[in-house]
Amino acid sequence: MSPTAPSRRRRAARTALVAAPLIALSACGDAASSGGGGGGTDDGPLAGQRMRFIVPTSAGGGFDTTARQIQPYVEEQLGATLVVENLEGGGYAIGTQAAINAGDDCSTILFHAIPHLPFSYLTQEVDYTLDDLAPVAGVSIEPGVYRVRDDAPWQTMEELVADAKARPNEIRLSVSDLTTSNFVAVKQLQDITGADFNVIPYDGGGPARTALISSEVDVTEAGVFNSLAIDDGTRVLAVNQPENEWPDVTDDAPTTSEALGEELPPDASSYGVFVTAACESGDPEAYQAIVDAFAAAVEDEEFVATLDDLGEADKIDYLAPEEYGQLAQDSAQEIQDILDENPEAFEVAS
Repeated sequence: MSPTAPSRRRRAARTALVAAPLIALSACGDAASSGGGGGGTDDGPLAGQRMRFIVPTSAGGGFDTTARQIQPYVEEQLGATLVVENLEGGGYAIGTQAAINAGDDCSTILFHAIPHLPFSYLTQEVDYTLDDLAPVAGVSIEPGVYRVRDDAPWQTMEELVADAKARPNEIRLSVSDLTTSNFVAVKQLQDITGADFNVIPYDGGGPARTALISSEVDVTEAGVFNSLAIDDGTRVLAVNQPENEWPDVTDDAPTTSEALGEELPPDASSYGVFVTAACESGDPEAYQAIVDAFAAAVEDEEFVATLDDLGEADKIDYLAPEEYGQLAQDSAQEIQDILDENPEAFEVAS
């Protein structure tokens, strides 16, 4: 069963950046063929079409995994074939720009996330803004966690932070990118506790997590569910939420605030779907078909059961277009407020 409406609203509220703490902080691959495809309606506006499903990260990351998990159920609803294209690079800008270049062609769908999308244009010189896209749906939530290898010397988050204070810039910590909630969480942690990590950004969550397994880094800040791929051989030290609602997949770890005795802001991302604004205005029938397809796919019993088998059913967090669009706008405003205070807030200190 999918989450209840109150549960969805409660979780979604935690995906937005928390403005006050962050303002205080600032002051201091290749296309892949789809699965089944085209098994549903045969008379919709997109029926029979071969559609692009752009993921602006490399294969194997959280974006890519979630997109491919929901892909066949959207195909069934649309009666179309979705071809996943991994267009990574440029802090999510390459894939995002490719989707926007589709113009009013509704056969291109973009899988993205909040706050990653507003970060991508507010912290880089690109030719798009949120106004160039139309929200389709929020699909899932990714609460942040701190994960280390099983052989790491730290048994608790408190020990890790104490070591990072004693050995400034020596403990290597990976994040998926600088323009993500992962990096914001680490910045907040350092600012509040005085810890000093050697933060290493990667171009996507997959490479950032692989770096932990290969001992390229010592710790990673990642999503609860997208880091389950490296669960074997690693363990969670803390969950960056007000409470740990996912004990079965987080080693029953404490929250970061509980572990450190300090109040830290929550960290989570909301994965979702967009098309171009030109699609929404130019072909409202096709746009609505895409909206309806994702709304139905998220509720599909087989989709929920598949995620349940993987221990990921609790990540389902559907947001309607209006809700997801508002979340994106709120996030963009908070990021802009931070940048107005400190243009270098989201850069790694040299």
